[in-house]
Amino acid sequence: MKKKYVIGGVIVLAAVIYLVIVILQNMGSYYQGVSEFYEDIEKIGDNNVRVAGTVVNGSVAWDAEKVKLSFIITEGDQNLPVLYNGAQPSNFKEGSAILVEGKYGSDGMFHASQLILRCSSKYEALLE
Repeated sequence: MKKKYVIGGVIVLAAVIYLVIVILQNMGSYYQGVSEFYEDIEKIGDNNVRVAGTVVNGSVAWDAEKVKLSFIITEGDQNLPVLYNGAQPSNFKEGSAILVEGKYGSDGMFHASQLILRCSSKYEALLE
């Protein structure tokens, strides 16, 4: 009887350790600037990554029929073309600070699975 409890306890402990490791790996998903992204592109490979930048003026193309949004983000002197399949966020606009999450494709485009927009400065003033 005690042997069953020990085996059960080991299984539960292994499951808990596995879940903690998975959670910690996901929490460690920080972001990089565009220039850092290009420096680490070989190491990144096919992994999911977050890249921060600013939406370049005049680069936004929205296709409502295909629900595709393409734009370029910049940081310093580096540009990264981004393709996003999904609804255009209501507060998305040129010149916005943005965090894109996804994978870099062999086509030279960053295929975003998520767009995270930073709050505009009008909200920051209210917090002071």
